[in-house]
Amino acid sequence: MKFKNKAQAKRLTGLTYLGSVSKTVKHAKSIKYGELTYSLYLAPGKTSGYEVCPGRTVECSKFCLNESGMNSMVRNDRGDIINQSRIKKTKLFFEEREFFMNWLIFEINSGITRAKKMGLKFSVRLNNTSDISPEEFQLNGKNILEMFPDVTFYDYTKVNGRVELLKHYPNYNLTYSYTGYNLTECQKMLMNRINVAVVFKNVPEEFMGYKVINGDKNDLRYRDEKGVIIGLLYKRVRTKLKPNIKFVVQ
Repeated sequence: MKFKNKAQAKRLTGLTYLGSVSKTVKHAKSIKYGELTYSLYLAPGKTSGYEVCPGRTVECSKFCLNESGMNSMVRNDRGDIINQSRIKKTKLFFEEREFFMNWLIFEINSGITRAKKMGLKFSVRLNNTSDISPEEFQLNGKNILEMFPDVTFYDYTKVNGRVELLKHYPNYNLTYSYTGYNLTECQKMLMNRINVAVVFKNVPEEFMGYKVINGDKNDLRYRDEKGVIIGLLYKRVRTKLKPNIKFVVQ
């Protein structure tokens, strides 16, 4: 397939869009901070047939936030259409990379234009329900970070080696995620002033001797001070909170 324009892409795929700009509850918060955020949601884990979360654990697969928020509300009224859409987008990424990338670039450029007209800053989060290296988002030998050097991209990751990208791309920000099994790695990250996200049943002011900041106030992680823990309150999905969820600090 060859991408020509948005109308043609919608016609060919049956999708309305790949990503959205500050439409989700989480990213709508960025507007009051003077920013628009482009966000992409793919099908997590291997639910599409393609692995997009190489660092996932059994617990994070079972209690993935993919099943919360708008997805949960829409499912009650209209069925599983959001998950099906995310699966279709993920397959498009792996099977029609050139088409996907041209569409993605078009949407990001549209978001940049919109932000400028509104007098706002613009940022991008490609992995809301995935953990794919931004270097894989590439077209004609250039990755997405290289294509938009003046745009800030940010992610959470459970992949240890992903932090190496920070040395090469000044427009990329990364927050490492606690899984319940990687405490030593988390401590190393914090010592190197790389922030660590931790999910709590009740968010404290301090944890492991490090300051905890409220990560639910907004999603703009690249604005956070360095060497701190990003405290996130556990969001219940389809299953109630149980004591054996390793990544939730009780």
